[in-house]
Amino acid sequence: METALGRYDGALGHLREMSQLAKRFDIARLIAAARVQPGTLAVMQGRLDEASALLEEDLRLRLKMRSSTRNVSLILAAFAQLAVAEGDLEQSALLASAAEGVCQKAGLRAWPATPRREGDRATQIPQALGASRFDKLFAAGARLSQRETVAAARTRRGAG
Repeated sequence: METALGRYDGALGHLREMSQLAKRFDIARLIAAARVQPGTLAVMQGRLDEASALLEEDLRLRLKMRSSTRNVSLILAAFAQLAVAEGDLEQSALLASAAEGVCQKAGLRAWPATPRREGDRATQIPQALGASRFDKLFAAGARLSQRETVAAARTRRGAG
């Protein structure tokens, strides 16, 4: 709620509390969400270098811990949001579809889409790229393996 209202400092406080509670009660799903949310919040605030560093560290940890496919897909979806903020709509479409595809190949449901506000840049990607280009990128992303998707996230245009 804090994030939706633009109260990012309050949101960060809630994320810290969620992280502590998730660890205390050992709830893997919430632990995963608590790790990725600070990076996502940094994207929303326009702190893209910080977001990139937070998301890369989270991805590195998830891969090192051999985190579940579903948890890795969550961080990949966050990289798709970062790509939008960096202005790389093609990469965003590819990563978003790849994150969904990785889950579906493993027989899992993809993470629920985040609610979008009217005018949100992410909802404008198909329009900006054109339906044909978007469909090709989305189909290509869906065919990527988890390893290929991780490599794509790490080689984003804005990653330096």
